Amino acid sequence: MRLPRTLQSGFTLLEIMVVVGLIALLSAVVVSQGNWASDDRQLEQESARLKDTLSLLNERSLFSGQLLALRLRHDGWEPLAYDIAAADFLPIEDTALKPRQIPPALELVWQLDELADEEQASLSQVAETLVKKDTSLDLGEDTVGEGGEAEARQRDSNNESGEEGEDEKAFPQIFFFPSGEVSPVTLAMQSQDDLDQVQRWQISALGQITDPDREQDDDDQQDKQEWLEQRSRMIEDVQE
Repeated sequence: MRLPRTLQSGFTLLEIMVVVGLIALLSAVVVSQGNWASDDRQLEQESARLKDTLSLLNERSLFSGQLLALRLRHDGWEPLAYDIAAADFLPIEDTALKPRQIPPALELVWQLDELADEEQASLSQVAETLVKKDTSLDLGEDTVGEGGEAEARQRDSNNESGEEGEDEKAFPQIFFFPSGEVSPVTLAMQSQDDLDQVQRWQISALGQITDPDREQDDDDQQDKQEWLEQRSRMIEDVQE
């Protein structure tokens, strides 16, 4: 007696390879989208943290009467306070103003802005003069001794000859004065993988922190609205 033949069906090798390839492609797309979202979140978080640091330094200098500063690096920043006894800028012992290192995917760039009055001395130069002379913020008569002046001259000589030393010994770029004045600067936090992903902050000489890109958008919107109103009035005049 012959048994009936049973048909067996299954996937071919080509079909399995196609399915595996589609799964790998979808996985790569999901992972890349996850990385983009992660970069966006990091950019937003670090930009907000930088803005908070600028505001806190400005307020603290104003209310404490200290000369404060911010040393910028492309991979982060470090809040500092000028110590008269040490004749140097030292890290601030405050958990809210700790040195910060940003993620490797981000980069911090900055540009010092010029003051409106070209004849006015730069605030950075004023701060550097105060440091070299070791003048207290209440314009007291404390001055450095001969050793401190020699060290200052040595630091200047090293800076001019390019022997600046380690990055943490570089002179700060932004200064916060008890009078409320600040070294005007524009800072940009950007992604190293996509330069279009950037958040900028601009701090004025009076300590006001603004988003220059948003202000530009608001100005463009206002110009567009004014143009539309002017065009509407012209149309009404023609119809009359």
